[in-house]
Amino acid sequence: MSPNLTLNVVLDIAQQYKNKYELSGDISGDLEGAIRFYSEFDKVNGAVWLVVVNIESNDFFAENEYTIVISDREASVKYIIDPNGHVHSPELKRK
Repeated sequence: MSPNLTLNVVLDIAQQYKNKYELSGDISGDLEGAIRFYSEFDKVNGAVWLVVVNIESNDFFAENEYTIVISDREASVKYIIDPNGHVHSPELKRK
């Protein structure tokens, strides 16, 4: 399956989302390491991009990163997976 989006477009979507919802962390400059394409993924209809965002280590987190899940078809963020593996949608909390 060929993706509709490019790495740079996915990076732009993720950065805009991070800025809009004031999310911390940095996306590695190694785009091929930080951004992965999958033909299917949990709770998303169709292909997705997973963007790993590195954050500062914290005793409350299991990992030092979270993941932004982007729909390839819709070119939009579906949700994020926090450092403890929980699914969140910051946009739903702000309405």
